[in-house]
Amino acid sequence: MAARKRYCFPVQNLLDFYPKDARNNFIADVFGVSRGTVIRWKHRQTKLDLHTADKYACHIGIHPANVWNDWYEKQIEGTNVSK
Repeated sequence: MAARKRYCFPVQNLLDFYPKDARNNFIADVFGVSRGTVIRWKHRQTKLDLHTADKYACHIGIHPANVWNDWYEKQIEGTNVSK
């Protein structure tokens, strides 16, 4: 049985690196996602799984531990990570 992905890294932490008035199209281009995805991120409390969070943080040149202060702890927790 495949392990379930654990979504525990809030995407808002990534968005906080950009001004609140940054255009959705700009942010979408930065992360390589659609404008609709950025709008969903902004209006929902979207959380990312470990690999996606790592990918987006590295994509903008920032180590994930600098985006999410609990980066290492959540990896160590393993099965205790909140969904």
